[in-house]
Amino acid sequence: MTMRLPLLAILLLTSAAAFSQASLKCATRPETLAQMRHCYRPLLVFSPTGKDPRLLKQQAYLDSAADDMMDRFVLFLPVPAKTDGYQPPLDTPYEVLSSKEQAAIRASFHVPGNEFSIYLLGEDGRIKLKSTQPVSVTRLNRLIDAMPERKIEMQRPHAN
Repeated sequence: MTMRLPLLAILLLTSAAAFSQASLKCATRPETLAQMRHCYRPLLVFSPTGKDPRLLKQQAYLDSAADDMMDRFVLFLPVPAKTDGYQPPLDTPYEVLSSKEQAAIRASFHVPGNEFSIYLLGEDGRIKLKSTQPVSVTRLNRLIDAMPERKIEMQRPHAN
């Protein structure tokens, strides 16, 4: 019986790391931006369609550096106006939100359905980056690593 408790603790910590969870109190599959606050750095990628070349390029950038995104608690959130044919990323931590939540996000950020825009939100929910073109991983990493919350994360033992 005493062996199970440490094993359970190890499994919980491992699962948190596997899902790029900032803390065990964070939802592993958040359904809203509000649930992501103080847990993740959402990367909202608005596009006209799920097959938009800019969306696919951003997704490929993130997939090429999925470990970096997990280390920084970045959660990729595609927000295509038309979702037909959308294929989620292979390795990048992502969440495909409900159509109702996507519509609310699009309205909240005032992004028309025919526009391509990227917003990186901090763990505090505030906009840290806005772009109308795909953003390189190098640029994302530099920006995130300069954030006060990230500096604290990097100082913790066994930090990402």
